[in-house]
Amino acid sequence: MPRPQTPDTPAPPLRETSWLSVAAIVLIVVLLLSVLADIGARVSGSVVTGQNWTGVLNAFLLAQLVNLPTFIFIGVLGDFASLFGRTGEGEVFTARNLKTLRSAGHGLIWAAAASSLIVPTVLSWTTGDGRGFIWDVNDLALGTGAMGCALLGLVHVFAEGIRLKADSDQII
Repeated sequence: MPRPQTPDTPAPPLRETSWLSVAAIVLIVVLLLSVLADIGARVSGSVVTGQNWTGVLNAFLLAQLVNLPTFIFIGVLGDFASLFGRTGEGEVFTARNLKTLRSAGHGLIWAAAASSLIVPTVLSWTTGDGRGFIWDVNDLALGTGAMGCALLGLVHVFAEGIRLKADSDQII
């Protein structure tokens, strides 16, 4: 019995997911502009001279640190943009998409950790307080971490879907 041919174009619901890729790219640009504005505001008015270059560098690096969760989140959005683009082209249950989902889940957890533990602790150490580890959890950090954990749970379901698809393809 001949194997049924798969259509060259994905089903309409899959094609419609490709616009989510564009939305994620727009969000990346908006977040990058926001980060650049914040860094510019923290460093603006500083003229680098032989005497104050360390102060300007310190302000720049602290601005980078404060925006670390946003940088991580931009990476997660990049993962989702590529995932939605591939899904829109019909590539759904693949190891590549599984790896992308796993990366996005880990990224969300790291963004939550950066927001609630890493950034407050390093800021405390650099300002001279040095109070040890600071745990500054808010609802957004908890929600981001929970979504990362949920996504990692879905990765296991997705992996089972890939296994079932492979079994089905072998049968046919």
